[in-house]
Amino acid sequence: MSKIRYQVYKIISSSVFFFFFFFCSLIQADSNFSELVNENNSYAFITNQESNKLDVINIDSLTKVAEFKLGQSPAGIDIKNKTRQIFVANPNSNTISFIDLKNNVISELDAGNSPVGIKVSKNKNLVYVSNWYDNIVTVIDYKKKKVIKTINVGASPAGIDIVLKNEQIIVANRDDNNISIIDANKLKEIKRIKVQLSPFGVFTDKQNERVFVTNVISNSVSVINTNNYRLVKNIKVGKWPYQVAFDENNKKIFVSNQRDNSISIINSQTLNVENTLQNICEYPEGINVDNRKEIIIIACWFDDEIVILDLVNYNLLKKVSVSGGPRSFGNFILDNEGSIDEEEFK
Repeated sequence: MSKIRYQVYKIISSSVFFFFFFFCSLIQADSNFSELVNENNSYAFITNQESNKLDVINIDSLTKVAEFKLGQSPAGIDIKNKTRQIFVANPNSNTISFIDLKNNVISELDAGNSPVGIKVSKNKNLVYVSNWYDNIVTVIDYKKKKVIKTINVGASPAGIDIVLKNEQIIVANRDDNNISIIDANKLKEIKRIKVQLSPFGVFTDKQNERVFVTNVISNSVSVINTNNYRLVKNIKVGKWPYQVAFDENNKKIFVSNQRDNSISIINSQTLNVENTLQNICEYPEGINVDNRKEIIIIACWFDDEIVILDLVNYNLLKKVSVSGGPRSFGNFILDNEGSIDEEEFK
């Protein structure tokens, strides 16, 4: 069964992997969030495209503690630590899930056709969603529960992130081989920057004011200087790089390589690959670092599990089974102990 699923995925993943229908509703959680996700622990939230669920992993105990039913094929994710809110893109139901842990509510909000990447504003009530089929970014006021703007970008937009100091939104346009720069105040595209082939993810290194773009077909990561938006370097990594995570304490950058089953480790100062962790799992995708716990968490799509490594020697600490088809494309760690969201747009 799993091998059949893998072959089908390989056929369709290089083009388009979503079909969709619409719904919008307000759902009260079956269980009380406060009983499952308390304020004394940190958690990883794993989106699962095959089970249509969000799995909750207690980072302190390294165990799965809950799962919640969401929209169809949840993929992209972002978390607002300060308010304990979670945002998930559901491409096959054309919605986002807005999960309010404090108020124990999940809202399903209309998000345009095939939302893939998602990013939430830290001090506005806005969430930005990339719409794969329509070549737009949809801007949603999640408190008013309505779309307030759509922005034209390049073909097949996927990953999305925010450059705080420039008040700009960055979007990877997979089928145009470029990234879009959007003015976050005017909500208008202002330029495009060419990268290598099939950019899928964009990730901001806030310490060094750079953007890292994963180029799937080129097997590379493009580094963009956000002071002038010029290309700094193209870094060769493994096959089909998917996501980037930053270890700010140890000046390392981690890249999950789907078709190599590996993780590339880049020195954040020299921008050279200094190590590759082989045979991590099959199809590693979402990856995040928790510096407080000194661990790396990797979502393994083909294995239906997450892999947890230590940040010192990269030893395996634990594997945790999840509900099916884990992706967690974006920021998926909620740190309840002292994590403060960075100040964003005034």
